[in-house]
Amino acid sequence: MPDNRLTPEVRARLSQAVAGFMAALALWALAETWSVSTFPDMARLGLLTFVLVHAGVSLTMSGTVDLLRSLVGAFLVSVPATVLALSVGSRFDVATNALDHPNLVSAMSTLVFVATPFLAVWLKDTKRWNDYSLLFETAWEITTRFLLVWLFLAMVWLVLFLSDALLDLVKIGLVDIVMRTAWLAFGLSGAVIGFGLAVIHEVREKVAPFPLLRLLRLLVPVMLGVVSIFLIALPLRGLTGLFGDLSSAAILMVTASAAIALISTAVDRDDAHAIQTAGIVRATRMLAILLPILVGLAIWALAVRVSSYGWTPDRMLAAVIAGLLSVYATGYAGLALVGENWQSRLRRCNVGFAILLLGLAAIWLTPVLDGYRISTASQVSRYDAATAGPDELPIWEMAHDWGKAGDQGLEQLATMARVRNDQELLRTIDRARRIESRYQFSEPDFFLPSDEIVPELLAKMPVAGERRPLDANDLTDVPAHQLETWHDGCQRVLPNGRPGCLFLRGAFSPVADADGQAFVLYLDADGFVRVTHLLRSSNGDLRLRAAGAPAENENETFPIEVLMQAQSGQFAIVPSGQKALDVAGKVIAPRE
Repeated sequence: MPDNRLTPEVRARLSQAVAGFMAALALWALAETWSVSTFPDMARLGLLTFVLVHAGVSLTMSGTVDLLRSLVGAFLVSVPATVLALSVGSRFDVATNALDHPNLVSAMSTLVFVATPFLAVWLKDTKRWNDYSLLFETAWEITTRFLLVWLFLAMVWLVLFLSDALLDLVKIGLVDIVMRTAWLAFGLSGAVIGFGLAVIHEVREKVAPFPLLRLLRLLVPVMLGVVSIFLIALPLRGLTGLFGDLSSAAILMVTASAAIALISTAVDRDDAHAIQTAGIVRATRMLAILLPILVGLAIWALAVRVSSYGWTPDRMLAAVIAGLLSVYATGYAGLALVGENWQSRLRRCNVGFAILLLGLAAIWLTPVLDGYRISTASQVSRYDAATAGPDELPIWEMAHDWGKAGDQGLEQLATMARVRNDQELLRTIDRARRIESRYQFSEPDFFLPSDEIVPELLAKMPVAGERRPLDANDLTDVPAHQLETWHDGCQRVLPNGRPGCLFLRGAFSPVADADGQAFVLYLDADGFVRVTHLLRSSNGDLRLRAAGAPAENENETFPIEVLMQAQSGQFAIVPSGQKALDVAGKVIAPRE
């Protein structure tokens, strides 16, 4: 009688596919509520962090330990990560704005990536949580599995796209349903990732990363040669071009990081697997000895930059990285100079260095090392000490990128400017608060509208409904290129003889009333209608963004009937998470 019981491998594949499917559905549900104004931003950020981290960590470890243990164990990373994400979100008026800051996202990613191998090894054997050989093998296995599974997912979707194109030739749209149903597309992707990770774990002996590590070792002499040439040429070429430039410090730190990675691959997980070739062993040792010089130059370049221009969040992060690299460099060089058993000692130190990296990443996400607060205080003190004028301060960044700390810093600067009667700084702060575009702020002349274009728009552009007519205040601070685009649309004529544009007021976003926002509909050069959402907050800040049709995958072009019916008053403003324009069978909402 045949045995119909599922094998452990099949059970693992199915369970991980289900886990991936459920995690992806959770992300889809969160995406569906992303623009709902009644949903708190802090809750949205916390849920996003928890789902991503918990799903990622549990699926990553599910091969090393069973799925249930990995799901429970993942809480040890996902819960602290969520708390840290909420701490970061509290620095901004809108918590989810933290996602727009690469330094915060990269710190969170580093925290999760470094913590996961420790957790996986601890769940497997609590007594060997700091065993370098196990940690090394687990970390590289995780990296390989994720690279392969994302490649597998890309191949699955490529096959689906090709299948859809083929079946479309015979008018069969089954695959099209999957591709256009958001929850199904999310769920399928999650299931594929979970299934793929299970299969890759089964064949882990065949896809081990160790051949790649052996190839990387061959780059050690190359890196040593490049670093040696640089250090020899540096005194001959002079140091002027090196110091005072943040990009120079970044290049030096990236080079030092690459050297550290190559040294770690050369010493491998134990003496039996470490590099044995005498020439490469000597090259590895010499590269370790040269590391402090590279890192020292990077710190010097960064220090010169900070002394000249003060702290910014990027320089703060660079300083933290430089400090960590200095620990690595000092440790590696010291061990390489000691001589006997230096590779074994280096491996033990790597465990401590990884824990240090984990701690620094966590601290960066807490108020203890708030780069925005520290940077703001630095820039305010520069102005207070009269060492920097309005054109030397990162005013726009403080207004738009540095969160609540930046806003408070601008208030302090404005107070000082009023005391000193510094009208230039007051005007600069006012402009920075009103202008959303960094480029527009730095290149104002390029965005100044001509004297003719605004009067022509006022005369030509119709206004929908019974609301007040269009006036110059409605177009204040709108960039010249945007005004020209609308003007070109008005110059085009609809089939009914009316201009190809419309100004339609409405409370599409809950952050401002109907008089402070509108949809501008206009005809583009291809004969399609495009829509821009103009939003002006109570303090006068202007924001422009495209509007699209959520039901049609955020389509941003519409048939000409949309504009013609809107001009004729045949439209309604309906709820759609925010508010949307319902016209000619289309529902158009502001994009996030």
